[in-house]
Amino acid sequence: MHRKWLVGAVLTLMTTTALSQPAIMSSQVGYDLGDPMRAIVRADQPDAIPPSATFALIDAQGEMALEGPLRHWGQKWQCHWWVADFSSLKRAGTYTIRIEDRSGATIISDPIEVGPRKLWSKCYRTIAFDYLETRAQQARTGKGWRDCGSDLQEFSSHAVAVDGLCDILTSDLPLITASDRDALIDQILVGCEYLAHLQNKARSLDLGDGAVVHEDRQRDVVTGNVAKAAMIFARVGRLLPTRHAQNRDELLARALRAFAWVEERGPVINAEAQVFYPHVHGAPEGAGPPVGRWMTRDLVMMMRACVELAQTGQHAYRAKAIHYAKRVMERQVPKAQREGPFYGHFYTYDDYTAFGGQRFTEKANIHCGAWSKEGRIYNKGGHYPHYLIPLIEMITLWPDHPDADRWRSCVRDFAYGYFLPACERSPFLILPAGYYRDEGLLYFGSWYHGHNNIYAFAASLALEFEKMFQDDRFRAVAVGNLQWIAGLNCGLKEGDPARYVPVSMIAGIGARCRGSWTKITGSICNGFSASRQFRIAPASAETDLPRFFDDEAYIAHSLPYLAALSRLETARQD
Repeated sequence: MHRKWLVGAVLTLMTTTALSQPAIMSSQVGYDLGDPMRAIVRADQPDAIPPSATFALIDAQGEMALEGPLRHWGQKWQCHWWVADFSSLKRAGTYTIRIEDRSGATIISDPIEVGPRKLWSKCYRTIAFDYLETRAQQARTGKGWRDCGSDLQEFSSHAVAVDGLCDILTSDLPLITASDRDALIDQILVGCEYLAHLQNKARSLDLGDGAVVHEDRQRDVVTGNVAKAAMIFARVGRLLPTRHAQNRDELLARALRAFAWVEERGPVINAEAQVFYPHVHGAPEGAGPPVGRWMTRDLVMMMRACVELAQTGQHAYRAKAIHYAKRVMERQVPKAQREGPFYGHFYTYDDYTAFGGQRFTEKANIHCGAWSKEGRIYNKGGHYPHYLIPLIEMITLWPDHPDADRWRSCVRDFAYGYFLPACERSPFLILPAGYYRDEGLLYFGSWYHGHNNIYAFAASLALEFEKMFQDDRFRAVAVGNLQWIAGLNCGLKEGDPARYVPVSMIAGIGARCRGSWTKITGSICNGFSASRQFRIAPASAETDLPRFFDDEAYIAHSLPYLAALSRLETARQD
């Protein structure tokens, strides 16, 4: 009996010493007064924190400012999570959170900054100006920006960056001065110069007048990129003031040529070995893109291009926008055919004959690198996740159209049937990668690298849903996705003895920041992933863990993040 007890004791000791001390995850950039404010405790065991545990919020003078229950959220990603909600705090300042674990040991958070516009004030000028100016100086072609860790300059990342700048420009925030708006327009034109260069390049390579190549050193033409070209050239042309009349006219002409090219010749299906296709899309093993079938994300971008062109006075594009809206809505997953518990999201295609009738739905991000090898071309530039912004704009622009109620129902079903419940499946409220057949809802695979931009886009979508449905749960989702990038995340294991610490993924911004090969302040890195950076593996529930931290920075993360912050600041004004 003594020997049995001894073996049991040794096993318990081994297990105990292998466990990490409970750790408090908190924003490294700061919390905005009036928003949902939470810190999240992670621990390896469900009994690491006593059932009746509370948290204390301590101010800079050592006084208790707030006390509340520490709520056990549950298990996710092979560890347990507790939530400390201090949203009721009304006073700006620097605080720490203190809790006691089951042994009675006190655990103290990093210092927490709370105040008005913390995220915006620390990010706006740096990302919108300093960051982009540095990347412009490092651009290999002398046009546009260096867009990532290498010297690559992708069409899609530039289009996303310009789109984010347009969101900021149109936000009508009094925080943005007249001189700032002029500077934002200058940055927009820097990005557009490179986008125009890639359209000119396609023409010089006899790829068609209106098409765009993905990168200056390539011949790759991607459906989504040409649709983005129509959208972004039209949007910028529409927004430029009269003093830029020549630029405006040129960009609108480019938009029309891009739209005509892709409408006539799309979708583009490249003849290449599809190494990545099944893993990224959740398609059957060995499958490839079906000939002649548009991805839903490309139809949504075509719809968005039409909405932009219609607002420039090209009235024929109103009917085209309505046409593409119908095509998108026909692909929405109905309640009666839920995917797991979810509905309202979208099938990738309208016909699955090529897959033996096995349907699968669109994933949040499919972008898999810039180089033309190993089946990446089809997935290039697939950044925007379920981006129903044009449908929401159509409801505002054309509220009396006979289809307007269908548009509202489509947005509502997506917001409540998929988006909100899917985000609420994690304690951080982040948007998942998507639903995979036989695996369920996955977060960190199967990607080529972490994709922090989907959290920024999710925040923008959530803020639009909050405004549309007057439901503050969407504000919590928006803040959760933004704060994941700012440090309220699963954390990295660091130090000796090792412990989990929260990290801001915005280089140079936040008390503890990580990521960015280039060390350019304002760069947001790829983030957490289930596989090593620039490698890919089949998606599975078993391996869907934030095991790796992908540190390459990318402009397709930073500008959508700042755009979402501008939407958040605008929401505070309403």
